[in-house]
Amino acid sequence: MEGLRRDVDLLDALAAPEAQAGGLGVTRLAVLTGRTESQVSRALAALADEGLVERDPRTRRYALGWRLYAFAARTTEARVVRTAGRVLTVLAARVGVGAHLCRLHGDAVATVLTVAGDGTPPRVAFDVSDVPVEVSSAGRVLLAFRDEAGLVRRLTAAGLDPAIARRTLGDGHAVVDGELDRRLAGASAPVRDVHGGVIAAINVSGPVARVRPALPEVVAATVEAAADLSSRLGA
Repeated sequence: MEGLRRDVDLLDALAAPEAQAGGLGVTRLAVLTGRTESQVSRALAALADEGLVERDPRTRRYALGWRLYAFAARTTEARVVRTAGRVLTVLAARVGVGAHLCRLHGDAVATVLTVAGDGTPPRVAFDVSDVPVEVSSAGRVLLAFRDEAGLVRRLTAAGLDPAIARRTLGDGHAVVDGELDRRLAGASAPVRDVHGGVIAAINVSGPVARVRPALPEVVAATVEAAADLSSRLGA
């Protein structure tokens, strides 16, 4: 298991923005993962044999391999991300701030797709937040529909109103307005699959000065976008 975790650390490093310009060398990967160069070199050789990473013979740098992309393209999540990109692009342009597709990752919220409010293309990532689930709007949505009692326990332990869980379910969305960071406000709504289960959340967040005056419109746009994506996925 430890060896697998170390291999995943290498793949995470090669998926980071720093690696996008042309890959990373063994020395840099050793620094990023806290391992020796010989350990990294052996691990990369094994990953390359399986097509999970590729080495540029000219620069001697490594990048994610074709087989990894082939695996990703065959997952159900790949279809969700491809479809969400179009929905989030429209939403971000409409509200003028960032829009995100979020999933639960254990006890944390992971952002898997982001569209900035400045017209740049969608960015695929797997950014796991260290923000407690109960104080983020995406976390509240994702946990409320999966484990309402669990969200109630978390809210209570954090000194927050446990009724937030019931309101999230009743309203079909969650709002955070300066609770976590006085400078930020946002909203989230659930995305459902063909079976009606909540598989993700669409989140909009941005500066309080921009979001708060238009919060009802932002909430409505977020809920509408989540329903649109759910419909495209067959819900």
